[in-house]
Amino acid sequence: MKKSFKIIYSVIFFVVLCIPLALMPFLKSDEQIEKRELTAMPSFISEGSFNTSFSDQFESFLNDRIPFRSQLLAVTGLIKGELFHNATSNVIVGNDSWLFYEEESPDYLDTNAFTDNQVKAFAVTLSLIEERVESQGGRFLFVPVPNKSSVYEEYMPANYVRADVNNLTRVTEAMPQYGVSFLDMRQVLRDHKDSDPAIYHTRDSHWNYIGAQIGYVAIMDAIGTPHDDFSNATYTTRCDWRGDVDKLLYPTGGYMDYQYYYDIEHDNFRFMLPRGVTDQQAQLENFMSDLEQGDDNIVTSNPQASSDRTLYMIRDSFGRAILPYMIDSYTAATFKRTDIPDVNAAPEGCDFIYEIAERNLIRVIAKAPFMYAPARDDSALPANLAAAGTVETMVNNEGYGIKIYGALDRDLDMGDGRVHVRIYSDDASYLFEAFPICEDVLLTEDVNSGRNTTYGTEGLDGTAGFSALIAPDALAKGDYRIEIITGSSVFDGGTITVS
Repeated sequence: MKKSFKIIYSVIFFVVLCIPLALMPFLKSDEQIEKRELTAMPSFISEGSFNTSFSDQFESFLNDRIPFRSQLLAVTGLIKGELFHNATSNVIVGNDSWLFYEEESPDYLDTNAFTDNQVKAFAVTLSLIEERVESQGGRFLFVPVPNKSSVYEEYMPANYVRADVNNLTRVTEAMPQYGVSFLDMRQVLRDHKDSDPAIYHTRDSHWNYIGAQIGYVAIMDAIGTPHDDFSNATYTTRCDWRGDVDKLLYPTGGYMDYQYYYDIEHDNFRFMLPRGVTDQQAQLENFMSDLEQGDDNIVTSNPQASSDRTLYMIRDSFGRAILPYMIDSYTAATFKRTDIPDVNAAPEGCDFIYEIAERNLIRVIAKAPFMYAPARDDSALPANLAAAGTVETMVNNEGYGIKIYGALDRDLDMGDGRVHVRIYSDDASYLFEAFPICEDVLLTEDVNSGRNTTYGTEGLDGTAGFSALIAPDALAKGDYRIEIITGSSVFDGGTITVS
């Protein structure tokens, strides 16, 4: 009898284990809930040889698609998050049921502090963008939008102790030294935080429509373009917003959040991108919803705008809620959701607004903007330069120009943080200012392809660097040597052939 019981128990145990696998062909995982691309089915053969990582990759593939995954995550979120107030599913459960992205905690605790060279690189990068925009007759404004925990710290758990200084503080202090036009949105929102209702969602990481309206007015005041402030507009309150943080905690089920819908009649306008939109208002409402779908590249036209100016806006998810206000204010508006600003594509004479969330500040100096390096003369160089050895310089000859980039020692004294690239021969000499950015992704790709022999695939975090895109017609054909100049150091960067 005892043996029979063990057999029956074992059979039931293995049947229960096999049920999810048996259901896999009939149930699908929700990539919208995960907010990421699920792991693809791996192949036994990779790059012409046996895939030694197949087992690990298959495990990730299986974990992403196991049936009832969403329901199990929701139960886990309820038990660990709401009952025991432990961080789970990248969510911090705060006081009074306020939810925060766990990604905010490094900024809150200052465990991701920029190096001095990174702070300088941040300010220099924005100053170069602003210089280019102004040279085309435009106006520039950088808008870092604070994390929810930077505005409503009182709702963070008591075991999270806010640091007095963090990366947003550092770059806010550095930007005026480099002449960067920026808006201290953290201070703006802190000044309005005691309003009722709150200006951030309880269960979403973003500002609500009230916070967005406050942010819009502050942006337009700072850049100096005529606008309506909608200060007397009324709104309707509806509990129908599915917060992004709530979705992480409860992939299925969950709780709705309040949203505040202004009773504003916006201008008639047209979507130029995406193409083929027949119901303009319905498409706008979709872009502003909690779905976050297909909003990477938006272009609008509005002949009834309150100004005759054009807008070119680099944005992330925070910028979505101010779309209708911006559309009302500009005869033509382009909204790009990207980590790599295409500065070359900005129209002449535009308002160039660069909005980014506090938790994403590192992205400003992770990849160089698409912009041709400005030409300089020797007066831009520091005095008392001295040879400092060699640096491996990567050169890519592309159809849109010549890209010169590399890494520098993270402890290098870079002076004011600016980096210049001298390209010279016996007959000619050119000097350009580079973005002081270490392009980790490109350097890692170069290692994997065998082009790069100096930099490892790890350990580049916090490393200094340089990246310059030279316009195709900026150099005469010929053979040249390269020098990388920063602080008081001059590095031999090898040779280049322009054909």
